[in-house]
Amino acid sequence: MELSERKKKILSAVVETNVKSKKGEAVSSKQLQEEYLPSLSSATIRNELNALEEMGYLTHLHTSSGRVPTKEGYEKYINELMHEKRLSVKDKELIQSNFAKKLVSIKDIIDRSAKTISNATNYTSIVYSDTSNELIIKDIKLYPVSKTTQLVVVVTNEKVINELADLGTNEEDDLKTANDILNDLFIGKPISQITNKAFRNKIVSKELNKYKTVFDKILEIIESNEKEVTKNLSIVGKDKLMEYPEFNDLQKFKKAVTLFENSNSIIPLIESGNDLEVSIKIGSDDTGLEDCSLVTVSCNIFGATKITAGVIGPMRMDYPKAISVLKEVAETIENSLNDEGE
Repeated sequence: MELSERKKKILSAVVETNVKSKKGEAVSSKQLQEEYLPSLSSATIRNELNALEEMGYLTHLHTSSGRVPTKEGYEKYINELMHEKRLSVKDKELIQSNFAKKLVSIKDIIDRSAKTISNATNYTSIVYSDTSNELIIKDIKLYPVSKTTQLVVVVTNEKVINELADLGTNEEDDLKTANDILNDLFIGKPISQITNKAFRNKIVSKELNKYKTVFDKILEIIESNEKEVTKNLSIVGKDKLMEYPEFNDLQKFKKAVTLFENSNSIIPLIESGNDLEVSIKIGSDDTGLEDCSLVTVSCNIFGATKITAGVIGPMRMDYPKAISVLKEVAETIENSLNDEGE
């Protein structure tokens, strides 16, 4: 629904005033007039507040004459009215100082990012990485076990793959020859290259065709282990939720903490940003948390590692600041890694 410029100003003012308040107090027409719209009368502002309430963007708090934003009001503000917020010098220095020391591992990046984000936003921070390490073949061994079964051992740079299989032959000489051919073709190559159709077509030969059953079975085993995935998750500042009146209700707080402690629940929420640079989910329908919002920013490092950093806080979150902090952390990580590589 398209809003007039005046309604946009009033909705923005209600959202931003409500966010700044310590207890999420309702915003009155008098407060709006004094702090944002001195050229308008209180009566005019009240009429506009009533109209915005009828549209579903504002609501009353108990019997108060003031208004607070609804979920729809926050969504309207985020999608159409919110402006980017520049971080203060103090916030920038805080973020950059936390990355002054050399980053030594993915886990170090994740833990340091989570702590920095929580301190800079005063919200609960969640940082997650999904690292797909390319496996490289170092050795292949084929051992006869029984008349119809052989042990296949594939040694990679990350792990050893052991599987029992029927390779179609149990003759020692055949297994040795097939083993030698496989090692000549595969050692030192990444699995993604070996499983590539163009590579497979290129290496077809009469000699290899004799051991097609062996070749196909080894490829099947290798393909099922194409990547070694390492997941890292760090959550910092769970207790910060208690600083907001929305979580004075012990049941709401317990619900949030339970979600944080279950990686099977929290990781899908973080990963569901559809690879957007910034993803914002508002309210219980999206996050599984009542009166909460989740803001995440994603970036890629080392070519294969996706890092998603986010904050969970009350629905009346300072979205512009949260986004600015998350972007600054992502940029600082990238700059730190680039500096180390020079």
